[in-house]
Amino acid sequence: MNTRSTHFLLVILISFVVFSCKQEKKAETVVIQKIPVAVTAKSRYKIGDSIAIGFTEPVSQFIVKWNGAGVPGIKQVSDSVFVKAESEKTGWKQIIVSGTTKSKESFTDTLFVELASDITPKEMTYSVLSSYPHQKTSFTEGLEFYKGELYESTGENGKSLLLKIDLKTGATIKSVPLTDQYFGEGLTIVNDKIYQLTWTTGVGFRYNMDFTLDKTFTYYTQGWGMTHHDSTIIMGDGSNKLYFFNTEFQKTGEIEIYDNKGPVLKINELEYVDGYVFANIWETDRIIQIDLETGKVVATMDMKKIIPAEVDQTGSSVLNGIAHQPLENAFYITGKNWPTLFKIRVSGAAQKNKKALASKN
Repeated sequence: MNTRSTHFLLVILISFVVFSCKQEKKAETVVIQKIPVAVTAKSRYKIGDSIAIGFTEPVSQFIVKWNGAGVPGIKQVSDSVFVKAESEKTGWKQIIVSGTTKSKESFTDTLFVELASDITPKEMTYSVLSSYPHQKTSFTEGLEFYKGELYESTGENGKSLLLKIDLKTGATIKSVPLTDQYFGEGLTIVNDKIYQLTWTTGVGFRYNMDFTLDKTFTYYTQGWGMTHHDSTIIMGDGSNKLYFFNTEFQKTGEIEIYDNKGPVLKINELEYVDGYVFANIWETDRIIQIDLETGKVVATMDMKKIIPAEVDQTGSSVLNGIAHQPLENAFYITGKNWPTLFKIRVSGAAQKNKKALASKN
């Protein structure tokens, strides 16, 4: 055998070994997914709906757990069972179905379903009581009254500010700028501390009432709107979720927001009032009223007619500022770079029983 032949055979042998090793590795990474026994026809329902769970093969016995609790008295109809979607809160829920097939194979399948609200939101209306000047340079992201004084947070990199505003004139009483890397977002004031979010940096600021910096804090999502109830801070990130934090900005919970059609996205500026959060939906002229106990949107309000005529509605100058003044039973509404701040009275909003609300607090 000459050198060329030997070399040729050696190449073939090496290629075969490499191919065999690759095939072995490939075989090792193949994952066979087991076909679930229990399945649902769809993933989204409304609270109170009957959820049909089908079986991909005959089953001799089974149990169903809804959100971790057993569901008694379930009857099988043909090859399906039915579970009522009972829940106070909207959002994703877990169903665990376990049992034995007629071929004596045991199974446990975890299913997830999404529950929308079972109520149609009411239509709120409003009347304009008065109007005030608003700085057109203010890209409004947060608006709140505290001890009778008006505070505002504005956005855009290189232009973001925390402001104390003279309501009558719209003039700045006090301000502090954010450094250029930060895009200011929502604000709220709790126990003489001002909290301000930023959009995408995951950093927030806590100030003293004289606007000196008290501390910075972090969070692991985008910062959009913010409000509070007592000492609980409520924050949105532009999704359909609201998050709850204590005053040290440690997360304590969250809730998913739905109307009767599905998840409500782009929740922006927030204002807490008597068990509800009023929120504007980014890039719309709509304000919604959210029940914080259930996540349901209970009312909605069209704000198209309040938009100042000189505002370019094709740009970024959208509705984005809600502040409530309880002593006046009034809301103050504005938008990004709007020239006007409106004082309005809202009619048709949902209301909770005051005694029940007080007992929960």
